[in-house]
Amino acid sequence: MKYSIGDIVEFKIGSIETDKGEVKFIEEDCNESNLYINSYSGWAYKVPEKKIVSR
Repeated sequence: MKYSIGDIVEFKIGSIETDKGEVKFIEEDCNESNLYINSYSGWAYKVPEKKIVSR
């Protein structure tokens, strides 16, 4: 699944909790992509693409 800057996504924090936020930067590697997300709770996260729950 492809994401772009400005998308609102829901992502996993740890094993159970989820949070929502806006994608600010995408770092693409040969194996996977990492998304830098500013969450609505005030924190910033670096999240692997496989931890994104929904758009």
